[in-house]
Parts: sequence; structure tokens; C-alpha cells
Amino acid sequence: MPLVTISLLEGKSDEYRRTIASRVNKAVLDTLDFPPDDRYQLIREFPSQDFELQEREGDRIVLELTMRAGQAREDKQAFYARVTELLKQEPGIPPENVMIVITENSEEDWSFRNGVAQFIKNS
Repeated sequence: MPLVTISLLEGKSDEYRRTIASRVNKAVLDTLDFPPDDRYQLIREFPSQDFELQEREGDRIVLELTMRAGQAREDKQAFYARVTELLKQEPGIPPENVMIVITENSEEDWSFRNGVAQFIKNS
């Protein structure tokens, strides 16, 4: 159940954005052991002049995953490899143009609804 923010260049089609979101979700499910119905994704688009990743050109993407702490280093590395593989296959984003940042937090840092921290018992 990571919260995944997908940042990409503006002007992409709905199909392109759906493909990215589905490929990222597949990589999460393949490597990070989350339930299949736990999908939380936000897609943000930026004009090219506001989307700088050093000297990278063409299609590029930033993935920011926020999740509870505890994923093994090996699982994160497997995610990095799997998501870049899937995005290279479709829609064709070169692996060198995929930046990934994972931020971990604690149970008390999540409220899905009703102003309650659902991961904390008796809250």
C-alpha cells in the first residue's frame, strides 16, 4: 500500500498515463508484497521546462513511493529493476530516464478516512 506519485511530461494521452500507472502497480505487486486491491496513485504532469532531471532528454519519469517502513533492501532493489524493465517494454521509457524515490514512515502517519490512523489499534 504505497502511495505512488507519478510525475511525467505534460501532454501524454490517457492511454499512456494508464499504461504507466498499470506498469508501476504491477511492479509494486510483483516485488513489494502488497495486496492487489491496495492501489493509491497520483499522476502529475509538468511542462518540459519544469521537469529537469540533470541532462536527461525525451520521455522521463519520477516515481515517489511513500510507505510504511519495513521493506527489505532486496525487495526495493527488485522493485527498481522490475519497474524500469516494465516501463522500457511499454511505453518505452529508457531505464536511465526513470528516477525513483522511496520514503518510509510509521503506522501513525497514515489516515485513509474519517480522521483515524487505521494502522494503530484502538484509534
